[in-house]
Amino acid sequence: MRADARAMPLDVTRIAGARSIGELYDALRAGGVLDPDLRFMHVEMDITSRCNIRCVMCYHSFPEFAHSKAVLLPVDTFDRMAAALLPRAHTLTLSLGSEPTTSPYFIPILRKAAAHRVPNLSFFTNATLFNDEMVAAILETGVTEVCVSIDGATAATYESIRRGARFQEVIGNVRRLIHARTARGRREPRVRFDVVMMKRNVHELAAIVELAASLGVDAINFFHMVTYDGLGTESQSLRWHQDLSDLWLGRAVARAAQLRLPIAARPSLFEDDRRAPAAGPESPCAPTPYCMYPFFHVSINSGGHVLPCPFAHGEAPFGTLTPDTPFEAIWFGARFSELRRRILNHDPPDMCRRCSYLASRYPNDPALFAPRDVRVSV
Repeated sequence: MRADARAMPLDVTRIAGARSIGELYDALRAGGVLDPDLRFMHVEMDITSRCNIRCVMCYHSFPEFAHSKAVLLPVDTFDRMAAALLPRAHTLTLSLGSEPTTSPYFIPILRKAAAHRVPNLSFFTNATLFNDEMVAAILETGVTEVCVSIDGATAATYESIRRGARFQEVIGNVRRLIHARTARGRREPRVRFDVVMMKRNVHELAAIVELAASLGVDAINFFHMVTYDGLGTESQSLRWHQDLSDLWLGRAVARAAQLRLPIAARPSLFEDDRRAPAAGPESPCAPTPYCMYPFFHVSINSGGHVLPCPFAHGEAPFGTLTPDTPFEAIWFGARFSELRRRILNHDPPDMCRRCSYLASRYPNDPALFAPRDVRVSV
């Protein structure tokens, strides 16, 4: 995405009215939103509906998810989807909300994905299930980034959040991957720590930075916790603990700078976010386009349901892929076209007004931290 996108003229009618990937690409490029590169899509998909641990803030802790039958993405189905999507993709991420390494097809799908030569191949993981075979496959298939969820610098904090995981085992698995990479003289896959910030762990943010640097991790990412109705975590949201958030996040940022550890992304500080909403008196959204995700990011769960965006927690899917319903029929259908039109016209729908992505950009807007009613289809 171009850094100067918002300063360029946009043809709202042409962009919102696109009916194919090629038409959308041409319209976005003409408006200066995209660099002149054919690969402009980020495809993010779950290959399973399951997770092997029960994090306190995650919808997988609900019984209806924890005890549901796993929905697996078969290798041949992945291959058909890949053929349609990956020629336009600059990034493929093999996880969306579940743990990809629980799928028996994880390694075969990695190999299929590698054959499409997408420039960036990544996945999110809790890293609890890594073994030598899996690490070897990650290296052999050219995975470019592994994003490991680490929410504590001590076993006590980490294990109280990521229930069912063992801190020392996970750290050992991170070491295993980095050691194997180094032994082969490789710089990839890059290893990134992803940290969900909440009251329970905020005091360890700087220590997590130090842990990452000591292990040889390549980058770190911080983001605010998403609150789900029924999990009892709302009091843990840093929306209610702004001084603590600013104090410890500020220290973590300073420590990362000292250790030269890149921060891939982080929330704005509450004390610095004094910007007035620019899209209307009740809108949290910045000028057009306040969000680019529905224009380039494809989110598909293991059941073939196409979601509005990767931050659409609890939102119903916009369609389901079937042999009779191809991807473009959904992505350029009425619901996606309307969402893009509203984004371009500074008219955010309710989904955007409680968006966790925007919460990190505008942390002083309480509506963006509202609890989600999970209705995720699997």
